Amino acid sequence: MKHFYFYQASLSENKANFMICYYSGRDLCFETFCNEVLTHFNSSIFTRNLVFVTPAFNKSDIESKLFNSAAQSIIKDRINSLQELEFHTCFINRNGKFELQTFNESNPILTMQEIEKILEIGLFNIIIHRNLIIEAHSNIHFVKPSGKHTTKFIDVKNILESSPEISFIATNLLKLLPEKVEKIYIDTSGIYSLAFELSNLIKTFDANIKVISIDSFSSYGGFEQYNFKSDIGTVVLISASTSNQLYKTLRGLVSLEQASFVTVIMTQQNCESQKVLVEFEKYRLNHSAKYFENFDSYSEDKCPMCMEQSSIPVVLDKSRFDFAAPRTESYLPVKMDSDVNLRNLMSKYKDLDAFRCIFDGVDGTKTPTPEYFIDVSKILQSDAFKVQIKKFINRFFPLNTSCIIHCKDQGAKELATLIQTSVSDLGLNIDLYNGDIDTGTEIEKGIVVVAGSLESGKSLLNISRALRKYHGQPITYIIGFAKYNSEMEFEKLKKDLRFSAGASGHHEVHVIEKILLPINEHKESSWDKEIELLLNLSPQYEDDNVLKEAIDARIQLLRNASSLETKGLGESLFNSTQTVHPLILGKSFAFWNDSDTNQECSHQATVYFTISSILQRLRTVNKNGIKPLGDGYIIRQLDPLLFDRFNEGIIQASVLRSSKSRELDYSGNDAQSRIIGSLIERMLKLPNSAESSGLSEFLLALCLKKLQIKRDHLSNFDELVLNLDKGTHPMAWIFANYAKTLLLGNISEDSISEDFVKF
Repeated sequence: MKHFYFYQASLSENKANFMICYYSGRDLCFETFCNEVLTHFNSSIFTRNLVFVTPAFNKSDIESKLFNSAAQSIIKDRINSLQELEFHTCFINRNGKFELQTFNESNPILTMQEIEKILEIGLFNIIIHRNLIIEAHSNIHFVKPSGKHTTKFIDVKNILESSPEISFIATNLLKLLPEKVEKIYIDTSGIYSLAFELSNLIKTFDANIKVISIDSFSSYGGFEQYNFKSDIGTVVLISASTSNQLYKTLRGLVSLEQASFVTVIMTQQNCESQKVLVEFEKYRLNHSAKYFENFDSYSEDKCPMCMEQSSIPVVLDKSRFDFAAPRTESYLPVKMDSDVNLRNLMSKYKDLDAFRCIFDGVDGTKTPTPEYFIDVSKILQSDAFKVQIKKFINRFFPLNTSCIIHCKDQGAKELATLIQTSVSDLGLNIDLYNGDIDTGTEIEKGIVVVAGSLESGKSLLNISRALRKYHGQPITYIIGFAKYNSEMEFEKLKKDLRFSAGASGHHEVHVIEKILLPINEHKESSWDKEIELLLNLSPQYEDDNVLKEAIDARIQLLRNASSLETKGLGESLFNSTQTVHPLILGKSFAFWNDSDTNQECSHQATVYFTISSILQRLRTVNKNGIKPLGDGYIIRQLDPLLFDRFNEGIIQASVLRSSKSRELDYSGNDAQSRIIGSLIERMLKLPNSAESSGLSEFLLALCLKKLQIKRDHLSNFDELVLNLDKGTHPMAWIFANYAKTLLLGNISEDSISEDFVKF
């Protein structure tokens, strides 16, 4: 078995180079040692100092075999008869302290600071060459066992591949251990070899020590169920810390109050003076700044990668990690991806101007502004919806109802009033309340709670909490139009409402209509990003009346969308390539019923809702056992041929806006990138063609880095931009020239606000 770990070190410019040999075995074989030294000297001929490091239980053996003139001469002769070589030894005791010697007494002995630096360089060398730090591919990021999201992860088992290197790390850990060690808890089985070597070292120093037990509590996944038992001889060995959360949690356990805690790797600052072997902050200053930087962790709701939708979160399963490059698959939506429910919804409500974007449904002050708004007041004008309400009342409305409470939006109020009027025709006189029941009111029967358009369910949950004071009264929740982002989450919300008063289970939840949408998944809507981009570009066109007017008009339109007067956008949702020709849907749309496509449709939000629902269905609903666009280690993208098959600008714009960034990242695939590049160049050649109506939206997607392709596949982009007339195509001209600076390198991204480049 190999027992040697060799590495190079340079203490300063004034010091000759050092070769360090750490020896992990017992009973040194002199011939083997000489051969190893010769091998390493062949690649480092200017070495002048050889430092032999080993645990102190080897001291007498090493001194007898190496600390004599004959041995020293043999070593030098093997290397070079003229070789100048100073031989030093460092014996490490059980408590981690050093015994330092040099063969030539006329030469100075290494100082404690120098040997500490030498050992630190040895650890640094292992970290670098064994790939301790795993950096995520651009299309993924990691979810650690703690639940935090990050782009970098520490895989300690990577540095535990070589026996002598494991022994070297363990020997360096001795200084952090208590005098007595009887039990070692480890947070992952991946560092069992390190704990085992620690146990071997301790027992070799003292043969009378009993067997040291080692057990893994499986980090965050297992410590809550683990039955810890500790005394002064207990050591808790933490493999790596990036947030200090595991240490704080374990330190607070009464069952571990006597234990000693030792962390092998720590990425954050050691603010609590913990016992740590490798502190990244220290190594960042002493060795390589960039390698040990940027280890930020984020909770799921604050993760910038998730908010930008630029990468897939990949869960790291406790101690087993697979870091192979992610595989990419493409999916092309087809007619059958629009289910019966979506087709029927659009058939009933597409002409009512009810589907709108960029409004909160109440007073226009909610931040961030919700992306999808359904105007239930307009839905109520539909005879089809009134029929649905009538059916519901006849089948499900509880006759023992005292009152109706509605949420605070206008749609909920009108729906509640309609229900109140309808049940009064049946002889039921029921009071109506806005958001809560009047103080002091006695409720002897059941309560009905009405929501117009449901999004997160927060308003209903708030009302349900307020109604807990009416113990034993059954509650019936009526939701006019539910927007939800997955069937599983929607079922959980309904379950929470049913059992919100405890485990009685007597509440009911009824939904009149529902639509699957990526609710709250687009943390910042593409329209928010568009406003930011336009505000950034506006100063460049102060002296150009045509372009300045176009920018100001677009900003004003988007800002007013969330106002109570406008109540969201139905038309003018997308940028037109030609000012006089807004994007419209032709008389053919695969995702609607044939009977609903006999005339053109100018209501862009309705098309956007349709595409958004289809894509969300592809992300969340199994189709033949596959989630084509769902989260996972396989990166599933939209096939770029989609934009050829659906070549109407309004459909293309809907896809570009409703997709996630990773679904449109073709920068890693030549064939896919070339398809998009040629499509954009074709549009630039013929900007007035009907098939180029989506050009402005393609260019905007490039500007926001929502759509990514290789620069080489827009080789004629610079000259083709000249085809655009800023009077006829103002927004396309603005986006094209900005995209040109990004794609063709005319300006650096550092000169652009970070808000506009990290998409």
